[in-house]
Amino acid sequence: MLSALYWIVIGLATGSFSLINIFSKAVFNGKSRFVSFKSFLPVYLSLSSVFVVITTLFLVHSVYIPPNLLAYAAVTGFLYFCAAYLVFFSLDNEKASLIGTINGSQFILLSFLSALFFVPSLIFRDAAASLIMLAGVLLLSLVSIKGLKISKFVLLALIGNISWVVMWLFFYKTLPSNVSAFAYYSWLSIFAALFSILLSLFIRVDIKSIKYYLRTGRIFSFISLASLMNGFGTAMYSLAFTMNSAYSPLISEISIPALIVISMIFLKERLKINQMIGAILMIFAVVFLFL
Repeated sequence: MLSALYWIVIGLATGSFSLINIFSKAVFNGKSRFVSFKSFLPVYLSLSSVFVVITTLFLVHSVYIPPNLLAYAAVTGFLYFCAAYLVFFSLDNEKASLIGTINGSQFILLSFLSALFFVPSLIFRDAAASLIMLAGVLLLSLVSIKGLKISKFVLLALIGNISWVVMWLFFYKTLPSNVSAFAYYSWLSIFAALFSILLSLFIRVDIKSIKYYLRTGRIFSFISLASLMNGFGTAMYSLAFTMNSAYSPLISEISIPALIVISMIFLKERLKINQMIGAILMIFAVVFLFL
């Protein structure tokens, strides 16, 4: 039986996840030539790490982890950075609802592998729920498929999400029972931001674009909101994942149909009948876990 605390934590994470793509896409929808994922990512990940640290200090009052865990945090941070780069590159070129749906692939695979590796007794129920969830994701993403041709941005987003799956499994496997998930994730996010800044220097991102974000109220507000949702939401999810590694990924999938509806309302992205059926299937899959 899952505790009330768990439902609060996973609820906060799920709600945050549904808004990340919306706020990010609002930035990319701007008219300025400076708005691109290359200059967006270092600002986004840096602000995310700040919000993660603030959340951690508020909840557990410390970001200390044993020094030997810093190397693991660096590895997980690098995996997160690589995944974010691919996903936001795709988001810059595709619809928010589509890339948000593709992001669902990570949670389905993560849920199945978590049950397989960490909670074998749940594998059959989890596998059935994962199949239903996968059917929902496929229906939601049919809008992007024309014949047998699939957008390269969809494929890149899928690769990015596989990187996130590996990251979460590594996170769970290397987190000692006596170390706070919040503190560990804080260092993960810090390293992800550092890798992003280093890459921006390597590819020579124009510093003017960063300054443009900082002095443009509308754009900076959306970046800050996206970073807040990412930092706070993922910190909550890291705790939920350690509380229940098998169910948390599938429960968080509810953020996807929520994202579809929000995209339709605020970004004017149309909701098709197959997407409505897909959203219903995804909700049913979560309910199925608890029948």
